[in-house]
Amino acid sequence: MLDGGVSKGRLFRLWRKTRAASEYVESSFASELRINRHDGWVSLDLLLVNDASMTVWVEEATVVLTDLDANWQTSIPTGQARREIRQNVRANESLGLSLAGAIYDAAGRPQGRYSCLVYIEVHYRFDDEWFSKGLDTHRVEMGALTVHGLHRLRWYENKARPNDHPV
Repeated sequence: MLDGGVSKGRLFRLWRKTRAASEYVESSFASELRINRHDGWVSLDLLLVNDASMTVWVEEATVVLTDLDANWQTSIPTGQARREIRQNVRANESLGLSLAGAIYDAAGRPQGRYSCLVYIEVHYRFDDEWFSKGLDTHRVEMGALTVHGLHRLRWYENKARPNDHPV
């Protein structure tokens, strides 16, 4: 009888450690939107940084656009796009990927300069637990796939969210 009680106690302590570890991973996994300049080419990159001591599986990034100001679109703007990532980010490593194509498609492939507010939410998994992390809202100014400006807007936080209606 005592042996069964000890096993339950050990199992409970193991569960508590796993829970605390997952909260640690949630706080040590960061994402940031930034302009990357390389050899004369300018791109808009999503940087994913894993400061945890464990590998994190990153599933996708959801991009939501609001307040779109564009002319000469070649398709109907949807206002939302999913950028599939489906990669591991190992412990103490980072991953950078371009979001310019996803924003361009969600804006309706405008032919001139355009600007919009962008909200990004990254979906990732640690062990069997799923997490979502939202970035701050940014104002992006682009011309096709080329980025002309990026500004973080703290006062606009409630304007754009993934469940909002398209542009």
